[in-house]
Amino acid sequence: MSGARVPAVAVVGAGAFGLRHVAAYRSLGVPVTALVDPDPATRARVAAEHDVPRTFATVEELLATDAPAAASVCVPGPAHRAVTVALLAAGVPVLVEKPLAATVGDAAAIVAAARTHGVLCQPGHILRHSAPHRALYDAVRAGRLGQVLAVSSRRDRPRTLSRLFPHEHPALLTAVHDIDLALWYAQAPVVEVRAAARTRPGSASPVLVWAELRHANDVVSSIRNSYLLPEHTPNHTSDLVEVYGTDGVAHVDLGHPTLLVQAERTEAPDWLLSPVDGGGALAAELRHFIGRVTGTEPSAVVPLADGLHVVQVAAAVADSAAAGGAPRRISPDPLS
Repeated sequence: MSGARVPAVAVVGAGAFGLRHVAAYRSLGVPVTALVDPDPATRARVAAEHDVPRTFATVEELLATDAPAAASVCVPGPAHRAVTVALLAAGVPVLVEKPLAATVGDAAAIVAAARTHGVLCQPGHILRHSAPHRALYDAVRAGRLGQVLAVSSRRDRPRTLSRLFPHEHPALLTAVHDIDLALWYAQAPVVEVRAAARTRPGSASPVLVWAELRHANDVVSSIRNSYLLPEHTPNHTSDLVEVYGTDGVAHVDLGHPTLLVQAERTEAPDWLLSPVDGGGALAAELRHFIGRVTGTEPSAVVPLADGLHVVQVAAAVADSAAAGGAPRRISPDPLS
């Protein structure tokens, strides 16, 4: 990166996505000087592999030594509130991986902390930084489709997710991507939700979620998420989003991998959103975050209020589905 001085950052959480943040920062020339993870073996291994000079078991230990210039929060959703609020209270700008929090109350607390302390908090909705999704947004904003009438999205994932995340509802795990895209393309908040969910034998949480959203400007959005693909499917990102307007229709389809290696082990590497060696939409997202920290990016791609609204809508989807499709109204910003 060039221009303003590049700040050193900390990555909180050394799981799969924390590793990708470390790699993406390094690809941008942004130094990762601290890694936080409760497991000593994990943080030692990751630090050695990526030349991170300092490691800590907790955010409290990190802040007790020397607060970083910025931080990525990549811990599980239920831990977002405690970690993020502590960093914001210490004056550390934060990028929080999606969703902003696991509950509306936790998300509202994060927004309140950012407002109280006057510190940047960027929700990590990566698809707003994906080149094809952004090109579709630019077409919508330019009026090429006329007046937007509807947004439709489909996101299919392997059954593995039911095993890896047995207690997380798909609405708050994968569907948050589609809720955010609907919010972005419709250019209006969601005011009402109706949803249905289905399970399969051996699954404690839903493996299929269908939701219909109504926006404040009367755009309608349809969201379909499933965890039904075979465990070892090579194409683990079968994603499609469509925008219907009075003058045309457009879509982004990630259903076909850029690279597919079918050998003893079948692989379809993610070269578009978050490649393991840095780059892609994740690097674009982190570049924007660092620009917000240094002041070279004047406006937010993902406003913090949108991060809170996405959690509100996701919670309403889960609640409506549990109630057999009963409609759920979405209230305005609970902090307003």
